[in-house]
Amino acid sequence: MNKKEKSLIIILGIVTILVIILIIVFSKNKMNLEDKPEANIETNAEKYVAELSNGTRLNVSEQLNAKKTYKSLEITNIQYTEKDGESLLLADITNKGTTTHETEIVKITILGENDEIITEIKPIIGEVKAGETIKLNASITADIVNAKDFTIEEIN
Repeated sequence: MNKKEKSLIIILGIVTILVIILIIVFSKNKMNLEDKPEANIETNAEKYVAELSNGTRLNVSEQLNAKKTYKSLEITNIQYTEKDGESLLLADITNKGTTTHETEIVKITILGENDEIITEIKPIIGEVKAGETIKLNASITADIVNAKDFTIEEIN
């Protein structure tokens, strides 16, 4: 055997050893992943929720976060979140009318995937003068953030 043949045999031997090492390493990693119980695998079955870095869960439904109208009021900048078992609905309410909207208790119906009623809440909308914007802050002591939409209506 000449020098070139010896070099070729050594290189093939090294490559073969590296391939065997890689096969062993990948086989062990695959077995470790398969051995983990299913409880450790994190899945998100909530269609309308994104988890923020601080653990707060944010509703990302386009319908829920879309601008809503109630009488002469426009509801925008809607944020629906949950943390530690408390769901919070925040929004800006702007009076687009020409008269003051007096303080009023309203009914907000939280709707699920198939427009089923998840719950109803009755927050207070404070006085809103014409052209003024106020904040709506309604909290619920339940984890109901995975909602598709909500409606707002007058209480009779």
